[in-house]
Amino acid sequence: MPTKVLIISACSGTKAFDPVVDCEEIDSSSRRELVDAHPEKTLPARSLYTGDEHSHVEAAVDQFDEIADVDWRIVSAGFGLVQPDTVLPAYECTFRNPDSVRQRVSRMGYDPDTLTQREQIRRASNELGIPDDIWEALNSGIDVAFIVLGEDYLTAAESSLSAVPGETTAFAFAAKGSRDLIGDCEWVPSTETERDALGTTWTRVKGVQLRNVVRNVANQSQLRSLHEPSTVREMSLAGNAHK
Repeated sequence: MPTKVLIISACSGTKAFDPVVDCEEIDSSSRRELVDAHPEKTLPARSLYTGDEHSHVEAAVDQFDEIADVDWRIVSAGFGLVQPDTVLPAYECTFRNPDSVRQRVSRMGYDPDTLTQREQIRRASNELGIPDDIWEALNSGIDVAFIVLGEDYLTAAESSLSAVPGETTAFAFAAKGSRDLIGDCEWVPSTETERDALGTTWTRVKGVQLRNVVRNVANQSQLRSLHEPSTVREMSLAGNAHK
């Protein structure tokens, strides 16, 4: 049977079109209604997002597809956990903006004054079904998972990452300050050391690391045998040609 790989990455702030909807509109309308209202500003998720990290993740997914059965999911602060072919309108909604998250949890019926910033993100994420959907994806017979998320998006996914199935080896590319959010995942450092070694930027480093990993995996057997985070880190820094 083919090795089953799960890749979970984040949406990007930069998109193929200028935003036509915001968080408030997303919270009051269905995705289908918004897509129908803005057909000229709508694309599948993999094409809508144009950020540096997303582009490298997309390239890594395409390479993984050559040797494995790949399930790619994208954490969207607007629409929850989406698949690359999920059609979305161009939107502006993120977990990285504290004011936006605060207003959103208030609309969802919570008092933001009683919650820390991380708690606010978790409440919004739960309402979007993100942890449940990640848990379901992780429990679909996955052999190896790669988590490519920044701090706020790790916060949104945190509860599901604390319940990784025993038969799944999960690696999370994360900064040192986010290590407490990766749950049962093996930590692959994505720090200033790695950024400097790769000669890249903070907006690209995790995507570049993932892309280098797949470039250094020869076959399914080698992929399935990945268990040590030190090995994955070495792969993520080797043969870099994608700055």
